[in-house]
Amino acid sequence: MIRLPKILIQVPGTSANLGPGFDLMGLALDLRNEFEFSFSKEITESKTELKNGNPLPFSAKEDLVYQSYLSYFQKFLLGVSPPPYHCKMTLALPLKGGLGSSASAIVAGLTLAREVHKRMEPKSLPTESDFIQYLAEFEGHPDNTLPAYMGGFVFAYSTFGEPLRFFRKKFPASVAIYVLTPEFHVSTEESRKTLPKSYSTSDVIFNLSRIGAWMHFLDKRKFGDLLIGLEDKMHTPYRIPNNSPLFGLAEVLKEAGFGYCLSGSGPSLLVFLERKSVKSKQNELEEMVKKGMSDSGLSYQFRRVKPDGLGVRIQTK
Repeated sequence: MIRLPKILIQVPGTSANLGPGFDLMGLALDLRNEFEFSFSKEITESKTELKNGNPLPFSAKEDLVYQSYLSYFQKFLLGVSPPPYHCKMTLALPLKGGLGSSASAIVAGLTLAREVHKRMEPKSLPTESDFIQYLAEFEGHPDNTLPAYMGGFVFAYSTFGEPLRFFRKKFPASVAIYVLTPEFHVSTEESRKTLPKSYSTSDVIFNLSRIGAWMHFLDKRKFGDLLIGLEDKMHTPYRIPNNSPLFGLAEVLKEAGFGYCLSGSGPSLLVFLERKSVKSKQNELEEMVKKGMSDSGLSYQFRRVKPDGLGVRIQTK
């Protein structure tokens, strides 16, 4: 058996959709899950645990690190037995919080498998484009896995069996980002069931125009373009309906001129503020969030974050 080093993989959190870009747009954030993998001849089966010793917050059947690790071998190294590992995780991303916890596990598992592949059979490594294509295919949509892997803002799509197409941009430093995470879980699968089967032409045109505003914001860095670009009629109204605990806060944020969007399927919200206005408006924003969450009766976490421009990080020991 080939000797494998200890491999440390850090994966950033991600916010998908970003308003109108349903299943298309995502942004990497500087909240990182960390996965430390060990290999030895004494390890006979793969095992995952939390580094702090707490119980795992998911079952073995829900272990996406292991599932994606195995799937890589079935895709790119068929007939080769995946070496078992011990994984110790440090989780900064809430499970089912809309911040890419599932994507972080998928990226970690596939990245680990490729690192093992490099050492076992380096001549048969997949190309970078094939690896990225599989990253997108594994989750079923690329708006979390791609920004988690490569960092930055990513627009990506693949339809009707065509090759994946994407472009990456740096998020403007002129805008500050905050993340509000209420303490309740939302399953992406269940959340998708609330969405309509079809949309009106006017709603589709509305969202296309807002994606255009997003692109203009990324190029020209005008906050007004971002405020328009965050508007959405395809998923946000169904995921934050009138009876949602977040509805009132979302309306107040909009009226006060703060940009916001649901992060993925939620429940986390991203809130945007011009960086030059942070000193004069951050306290106002914090009070709005405090009151809105108090009215809902929910516990929450509210923090400022930065875009992550690096994506996955790999260290060997």
